[in-house]
Parts: sequence; structure tokens; C-alpha cells
Amino acid sequence: MRKLDRRALVAGSLGALVLPGFLHAQSANERVRFALDWVWQGNHSIWTYGAEQGVFVREKIDLSIERGYGSADNLNKLASGALDIAFVDPNLLPKFNSENPSVQMQAVCVMYDAAPSAITFLKDSGIKTVKDLEGKRLAVTETDASWPLFRVVCQLNGVDLDKIKVVNVSPQLRDSLVIQKRVDAALGFFVTSVINMVSAGVPRDDIAYIKYNDTGLELYSLSLVCRKDYAARNPAAVSGFVRGTVQATRAMLASRRAAVESLIKRDQLLKLDVEMLRNDLMIDGALLTPWTREHGLSTVDRARFERTAAQVAKAFNLAVIPKMEDVYTDRFLPPEAERRLV
Repeated sequence: MRKLDRRALVAGSLGALVLPGFLHAQSANERVRFALDWVWQGNHSIWTYGAEQGVFVREKIDLSIERGYGSADNLNKLASGALDIAFVDPNLLPKFNSENPSVQMQAVCVMYDAAPSAITFLKDSGIKTVKDLEGKRLAVTETDASWPLFRVVCQLNGVDLDKIKVVNVSPQLRDSLVIQKRVDAALGFFVTSVINMVSAGVPRDDIAYIKYNDTGLELYSLSLVCRKDYAARNPAAVSGFVRGTVQATRAMLASRRAAVESLIKRDQLLKLDVEMLRNDLMIDGALLTPWTREHGLSTVDRARFERTAAQVAKAFNLAVIPKMEDVYTDRFLPPEAERRLV
């Protein structure tokens, strides 16, 4: 029998002890399946640019990003386990959680301090207030968050929804129906509707919109959302993804053109100038509000959050008005100083 070299024996023993741990460290990146709220658009460049710059890899996140089909669809996919984290309107969570007690959702980072949800129309429609929609035709997409939240807007403004002719269409058709005057107005994000109409040749000065936040519904908006049990089982994945998102947001703000160029690689039919304009509109109208500039990303005011939650709960006839901690947690956020964007 051949006598083993002592150094080889020691090396082999260390390999048996160290190699499994080494392999674990090498493969320790947390897998996160993430979906956006909708088709690829300029404001989604936060994640495409962050991925391109290696932000998420540095946070040990193995990230996959896919386009979305609306907040409601994202919630269903989170519930089924088809997604881990998604870009979702948090105002839908109280209702979803009340109807799905075994699959509870929570927001872990509020990305938009103000909602881009709006009613968009042509100025010659005669619409000036929400009340003017009575007797008009309104294009909606029932799976989009703007539709159920519109019910809250109606309640706050004394609008009889039964007096509005609601036309349920795919989101791709909403704005074109307004242009063709087959409907009088459409629900959706103003940044999307305005750009769609301008791209179709409508003069910008002919387009108007009413933001939900200007109707008495002071909404927080799109957030990173996951199942509560997923977060409990995967705290490193959630906190790593949130940290990466904050860093990616800062990187996008510092290099807006490069960020949008990274997005266009995902869909080369997109136009750079259009998506840069869309991104700028979202930054100015929803992301970098005066509050966010002062306090940082996802610094949520409890009084405002619970006031809005009560308005939404009343509209949906929920038995319990949720507290902030029922649907939002700051547990996975980095310190406030690290969330400053400017």
C-alpha cells in the first residue's frame, strides 16, 4: 500500500472540510423573480440599469426581471408562487389581504411617493372635474389598479359611478379610444397616456388630466411587494433586493440617458427620446417629490398612509381599517441616510 504524503493528506482533509462551505459561498446568491407593473417603459430603467451595472450581483441577488400585466395580475402570481417580488400598487393590499387570509401581502419599499394614476382626456371633451365624467364614456382596464382606486375618487368627489358609461378594454386601446373620441376619458398613468397621445400626433396642449392625488386621495403608489411568508423565509433576498433597488435608483438618476438605453435593450421597438421623456415625467411627478427629497426613498408618514388606507377600506367595504404595519414594513430598508436620492 502506497504511503500517502502528509501534505497531500492534510490538503485532502481540508478540502473535505472546506470545499462544501466554499461551494455554498460561491452559490449563495439569492434568486429573486421580479415583475414590473407593465410593459417595458422608461421608468423601469431603475432595474435594467441596476442589473447592467452589477448592483444586484453585489448584493448577492440572482435577479430575473420580466414585464408585468398590471398590479392585480402581479398579486395573483405572487400568491401562486410564480413570482417572488413584484411592482404593485400598495393601495390594493388591504382588500387583497382581507379576501385571501392565507396569502398575506406586504409592501417592503414604496417607490413612488405620489401616484401617477390619473383620468386623461382631451380638453375639448368639456371635462374639468371628476364630476364632469357623469354622462361620459370612460375607458378602463379592470385588472389595472387605476380602476378600483377610481371608485374611491368617485366617493370622495360625490360622483355617481352608475352615471358613467364604463368601457372595459385592453390597456393598449384606452388612449387610442380617447383620440378617436369613441370614449371621453381613460384611466391610467398620466405619464403613459400623455406620451401615447403625443406619439399619435395629438398636440400636447390639447391633452389634460386629473391626478388622483389632486382629488382628495393622497395616495402612495407603486411599491415592491411580496408575500409575508416569503419575506419571513427569505429575509436576505428581500433586504438585498431592496438595497439594490435603492442603489439602482440613485444610479439611474445620475445617468438617465444610459439607464434608458439599458431598458431599450429589452425592447428595441422603444424610442429613446420618448422613454427618456416618460422617465423624466415619472421622476418629477412621482419619485422625487419634496418629501422624498427631504426624507429619502420609502420614508412613509403613518398619518398619511392610514388616512388613505381608511379611504380605500371604506370604498371597498372592508370590515377592518388596516394599520400601516398590516400592509407595509420598513424592516428590510437600509437606514434613511442611505436612502437619500439627491
